[in-house]
Amino acid sequence: MTHYDNSFAGHFGKLLAAREAELRAALDTGNKKELADDQHGNGEVRDFKDLAERELHLDMAALEAAHIANELSQVLAARRRLKDGSFGQCVECGKPMDLLRLEAMPAAAFCVPCQAAGEQTTAAHPPSARI
Repeated sequence: MTHYDNSFAGHFGKLLAAREAELRAALDTGNKKELADDQHGNGEVRDFKDLAERELHLDMAALEAAHIANELSQVLAARRRLKDGSFGQCVECGKPMDLLRLEAMPAAAFCVPCQAAGEQTTAAHPPSARI
């Protein structure tokens, strides 16, 4: 198993910068499409089916935008870690992360064992169950 070291910083910097640009473009495209849809729909007579379909599309667009924004925040955090020299170390346990994991998910903040432990905790205590 090969782990990350700072000699890979340039490579991962490029991957993260490219992904950041993709995510920002996706958010921008989504916002422009939503504005265009709003302008297109003005003045039209709509029935309940049309309104329900429109509501569904807006909900789906909002979920997609939230997912993209979440990934963008992860990418920005990874770029900060790259800058401060902590990239490639698990933010939970501090151990070096496997290169294959970082190649697949350059913004990953946790090693596989810590990620799995966090997911098990979340599954055992879903947010709706926590009060």
